[in-house]
Amino acid sequence: MSDRKRKHIIIIALAAALCLIVSFWAAKARNSHSVTLNVSLYPTIPEYGSYEETVGQCWRQIHPEVELNFVDWDCYSGTVPDDLDVFVIDTVSLDSYVDSGFLLPLSEEDIADIDDLIPAFLEGSLVDGTVYAVPQMLCTDLLYTRKDDAALKDVQTIADLYAVLEDGELLLEKSGPVTELGRYMHAVMDSQQCWTDSFPPLEEGYLSDEAVLSLERLDGMWEKEQQTQAEGPGLYRYARRFAEGFGRAYIGYTEAMSVMGSAALEMEFRLFSMTDDENIPVFFMDAAAVNAKISDEKKALAIEFLNMITGKDFTVEISANGGEPRYILAVRYSVYDELMEDYPVYGRLKEIVTVPDTYVFRIVPDGNAYLNESEKNMYLLPRLY
Repeated sequence: MSDRKRKHIIIIALAAALCLIVSFWAAKARNSHSVTLNVSLYPTIPEYGSYEETVGQCWRQIHPEVELNFVDWDCYSGTVPDDLDVFVIDTVSLDSYVDSGFLLPLSEEDIADIDDLIPAFLEGSLVDGTVYAVPQMLCTDLLYTRKDDAALKDVQTIADLYAVLEDGELLLEKSGPVTELGRYMHAVMDSQQCWTDSFPPLEEGYLSDEAVLSLERLDGMWEKEQQTQAEGPGLYRYARRFAEGFGRAYIGYTEAMSVMGSAALEMEFRLFSMTDDENIPVFFMDAAAVNAKISDEKKALAIEFLNMITGKDFTVEISANGGEPRYILAVRYSVYDELMEDYPVYGRLKEIVTVPDTYVFRIVPDGNAYLNESEKNMYLLPRLY
């Protein structure tokens, strides 16, 4: 073999070796480049710490190589940080965020098991026919009474309740101005006998007399001990008191049953009208969205995470809560069907969320602005907090 040919072979071998070395280090660099999803969950869920931990555990089973960074973000702030990838919002503010261009539009193909979503709540996540946030969970006030209280058995309105109860026989949690504003808006809809997403400003001259009367009646029935005593430890102090036999009626969210124990099985609970007319069934809804500025690298992962936290398996796990159910209102048929086998209350909850003509709270054109302005004028309403 000539020296020239030998040199040529050596050069080829060296080039091949160099390519292998470059490929090795390139692959190592790719593997060492970790991806982190910045996520924000809705913070007021009961036992939030264990809920966040469950989210992390479930995600690690799917993508152990992708870190989650939980961000403390206020969904009522009106802005979304550029690096916040997936976040949960109250759909009261959905139109605000869509109009501001913060939310990534989603196709039906992006949403896992879309046919399992209860139609009213999927409809509540649409803006101009496009899905911008996937429904996750619900909340609404229910009226709780005891099965053996015959005088309250057929009560369906605040007016009916007021006609039966005396001062101090109704229990309410001290939930703050936002919850009271929600009750006021619900009363506005019940008085108008139709759902609306546009409310008059909470200002003198614009108040609904019927809605204010409803809050005054709540105040008249409200157990006065609550107004002077400090709150006890944890959420749902007065749900516990009601389960122990105190008071004749209780108004609160379904999650309140998580502290009632076996007494919850002896309760009647129902949707009710905030006025003396028929109830307009309306729910606050939390929904998960993806930042419109999500990078191409993270987009598929973000949609996968969104589907995990809104999906059936995850919702069943966090609702069952290891045998101590949270009694969260879900948005999927299958969640109720599975949970009711072990927790019969979920069968009744399914009936509640699937009543005809059900709606989601929305405020247009800018829900965040409406809430912020209204909170300044809460002194105009009877104070139930």
